[in-house]
This record gives sequence, C-alpha cells and structure tokens, in this order.
Amino acid sequence: MTPEQEQWLIRAVQELQAAQQNQQVLIQELREGQAMLAQFFREALDRFDERTRAIERRTEALERRTEALERRTDEMAKEMREMRQEIRDLRRDFLERR
Repeated sequence: MTPEQEQWLIRAVQELQAAQQNQQVLIQELREGQAMLAQFFREALDRFDERTRAIERRTEALERRTEALERRTDEMAKEMREMRQEIRDLRRDFLERR
C-alpha cells in the first residue's frame, strides 16, 4: 500500500468514525426529543383528565340541584293545588251558609 493510499484509508476510517459518532449523537437527541414529547403528552392528558373530572363533578352537582328544584317545584305545585281546593271549599261553605 502506498503512503497516499494509507493516508486516504486513514482519512476514510476517521470520517466513518466521525459519521458514526454523529449518528449516535443524533440517535441520542431523537431519544431525548421522544422522551420530552412523551412527557408533554402525559402532562397534557393529565390536565385533560383533571378538567374532565372537574366538569363531571360540576355536572353531577348541577344534576343534584336540578333534581332538588324539581322536587321543590312538585311540592309547590301540590301546595298550590291544596290551596286552590281549600279556597273552593271555603267558597262552597260560604255560599252554603248564606
């Protein structure tokens, strides 16, 4: 092998080693990027889950309040019917006494 061929071979090996190191650096950077992206998505999903649970809690509270209001409305309607009946009875009694 001539000295020029030897030098060329040494340079080729060095360039190959440098390219391999660059490839390893890129692979490591890709892995770090993937890990950061995975962390971002985990945190985003956690926040979404927290917000969803908060909405569910508020919805359940509103449902309970709505049910309570419906019961109270039913009670008031019953009281109104009873009051109307009492008024009719009072009128009838008054008219019968006259």
